[in-house]
Amino acid sequence: MSAYTRVTVALASAVAAVGLGALAVEAAPQHKHARRSQTVLANRCFALRSVGRGRFVAASGASAYRATKKRLRGAGRFYLKPTDLGTYMVYDRGRKLMTASGSSGVGRTGTPGPPAEWRPLRRGARAFAIRSTAQRRDLAATRNGGLMLVAAGSGGRASRFAFVRARGCKAFPEAQVGARGKTFKGTRRDGTVFGFADMHLHITADMRAGGNVIYGETYDRFGISEALGHDDRAHGPDGSLDATGNLLRHGSPAGTHDTHGWPTFAGWPVHDTYTHQQTYYVWLKRMWEAGERLVVAQTVEDEPLCKLEPLRTHSCDETATVKLQIARLRGLQRYVDAQSGGAGRGWFRLVYSPQQARRVIERGKLAVLIGMESSDALGCSEVAGLPQCTRAEIDSRLDDLYRLGLRSIFIAHWVDNAFAGAALQSGATGQFISAMQVEETGQPFATGHCAGADEADGTCNSKGLTDLGRYLVGRLIAKHILIEADHLSQKARASVLAIAEANHYPLVSSHTGTGGQWTAAQLRRLYALGGLASARPATAPELARTIFRFKGYVSPGHYFCVGLGSDTGGFNATPGPRSDARAHPLRYPFASYDRKVRFVRERSGRRVFDLNTDGVAHYGLFADLLGDIQRQPSTRGALRPLFHSAEAYLQTWQRVVSHR
Repeated sequence: MSAYTRVTVALASAVAAVGLGALAVEAAPQHKHARRSQTVLANRCFALRSVGRGRFVAASGASAYRATKKRLRGAGRFYLKPTDLGTYMVYDRGRKLMTASGSSGVGRTGTPGPPAEWRPLRRGARAFAIRSTAQRRDLAATRNGGLMLVAAGSGGRASRFAFVRARGCKAFPEAQVGARGKTFKGTRRDGTVFGFADMHLHITADMRAGGNVIYGETYDRFGISEALGHDDRAHGPDGSLDATGNLLRHGSPAGTHDTHGWPTFAGWPVHDTYTHQQTYYVWLKRMWEAGERLVVAQTVEDEPLCKLEPLRTHSCDETATVKLQIARLRGLQRYVDAQSGGAGRGWFRLVYSPQQARRVIERGKLAVLIGMESSDALGCSEVAGLPQCTRAEIDSRLDDLYRLGLRSIFIAHWVDNAFAGAALQSGATGQFISAMQVEETGQPFATGHCAGADEADGTCNSKGLTDLGRYLVGRLIAKHILIEADHLSQKARASVLAIAEANHYPLVSSHTGTGGQWTAAQLRRLYALGGLASARPATAPELARTIFRFKGYVSPGHYFCVGLGSDTGGFNATPGPRSDARAHPLRYPFASYDRKVRFVRERSGRRVFDLNTDGVAHYGLFADLLGDIQRQPSTRGALRPLFHSAEAYLQTWQRVVSHR
């Protein structure tokens, strides 16, 4: 067996092992630039050679390609941007995409979309068919060098192409992480994992309220211009259709805003937006680089809010929407894998047990747990005081969601349901929610004086935990599901705490203080159960003070740990700039807490974000906020309990699954 044959056999075996995300590059001896090794097509630069015609492909005018170049020097350069595992957009140096045009044409266009998506399919050790996913037909080179589409599998050698490694590509447009280094993996000396947990992040918030309220996607298979570039379609050219956002920002549904996202981001994201995407996947990656190791991805829906929206992309059924969001999270994992070169290679990993989460974190990746924050959890609303579900329906729906990966659940959210009373909220948000309460249940909140912690301006919801609510808590304990204790009325929370203590079952408070305050006594009980609370976002000095305050609630012998509860995407503002940022700015570049990664200002399109002037305009800038805490001796100590929170969450989850 020749050396060349041994290489190609090894390549074929390796590619078969990793799937379509990694493919062999042509290693023809006559092309010195072609590597005799396996490489990943994802986000790499190639020349494309027609095997049958022996010519390289290059642009021909403004709208076509031809396979007529004899030498690599004159060949086109193509950047392969993954759209999914094994599928790519082919982007040339003129910033155009190779596209399927009709049933047989091949053209150049600047518009990403289904016609620009291609799937390489192995055809022997050295060649591939390149199939249009839109037309399900193969790329082929004609005798005179033209390119066309032919019926799948019918082109013979004319539809065989090789990818030859090259330089000089224009990278497909993308936001920049703004981080350099190798983030921490492994464990501490005591065997615990390193990193912090965001216990409350709405990665899929753009799908709530019917799917047309929060503009922008966490990812789009056809890139950032599609994910973040069309706010005017959702909110109108001047933002006047953004009724929910205007109401939450200004107290009135009337208003306007600048709708310019990609590429200028002149209008958004900003720290005080409510209805624009702040967790684009590249921004999330910046937080992972900063040491985030566990996220609870809270799927979310509120049927009464959805019903108020005139435009929707899907139904208002909360359970159905949660399922759509779980599917979106799986799609995000696939997309991150595709960008990283193959299945399982990405930094974003969905996890379904504490053991699996620990393994993921030890490998230096982000463990993502699926939660649910829903007003009518499991479809169990209440109308005129009557529950709209039965115990059998609760069991069936809970089993179904558990099979799909749900591991954490809120008993109530914004309005009363068949399980419990919801905590009241104040201000414009409270007025908005009170209107939804009447719309959904047919009754206003029943209110009275607060016996313990406050809910809204000294008033609390008189409704507590119902009989069905007690049944649900029992079922959650039996299924070892994490129980979220926020958003419950004080009366309902007291009952849930009592049940948890009787069963020695931990609870979590993933955005402590949102949806009703916690008393000091309640927080001590939470930590004594082996549960975990979280710090809500604020500027660096205030966030540090919040973290330090939790120390008094932790029982002796327990970790002093506090998670982050950012609630990004949860119709709330993120921290703005420090009031003294001009005089005492965070200086760039700065180092991560573990000193392994260096951060510069994050750049997305033509916008460069700076914590000192923008605050936490998007989720990635929480990394800058942590850098701001780290730079001051008076606040630096707050990062120690925060960076133990991933371990603390794992231990809480382990107590839940080990409960007998």
